Amino acid sequence: MIAFAPLAILAIVLSASPGTANTLHNNPFDAIKGCLQFDDVPGYNDTPTYIATNTFRNVGRTSSSRYFRIGIMGKNDGHIRFGRSAFPFDEAVVELVISGWGNTQSVARRQTRRRNQSFTNVLLKEASTPRLLHKSRPLVFQLEVFDNGRVQLTKDGERRPFFEYSDSENAIPPDYMAFVKWDVDLVYFYDCPLNDGGAGAVGEESVLLRCSLA
Repeated sequence: MIAFAPLAILAIVLSASPGTANTLHNNPFDAIKGCLQFDDVPGYNDTPTYIATNTFRNVGRTSSSRYFRIGIMGKNDGHIRFGRSAFPFDEAVVELVISGWGNTQSVARRQTRRRNQSFTNVLLKEASTPRLLHKSRPLVFQLEVFDNGRVQLTKDGERRPFFEYSDSENAIPPDYMAFVKWDVDLVYFYDCPLNDGGAGAVGEESVLLRCSLA
């Protein structure tokens, strides 16, 4: 695992108010106002912490889907997993790789892991997504998971998904979610205020974020 070498400390005081998630941001860090930060990210084959999404403050719902706003900051290879339980050994989860392979493409997999950390992957979709991630600014997007197995990822400020797939025969709900890394350090932002002015609206608050950037 690569050692985390803090060359610069980024301290940002964020003041969040209702509706601010609806706007486009000149400062890219405005997009993560009100998010929770996760930067103690385990490696790909470490045991991740699956967070129950029913503890999130900000979950969008339609008659057939749930959706979340998530941010990733790092050079490449964001990895998001979601599934039915907090300890999904010997059961399938969805693994989304965001801009892996040198920040060039994204994939969706159905993954089954065993307690010895051996695993099997079933490729569901791959697509070219060059230069999505950046080491010093977050990519913020909506992850929408439909009951019928369809999944869409849509960047803030855009209407068309940059990545989507369907796995109708093996629909996996996003009841628990985990974040891991591959070969570089990452910072994740999750439980972010939504862009629809609904459950994600937040009151006046200040958040101090301290991130070390390699």
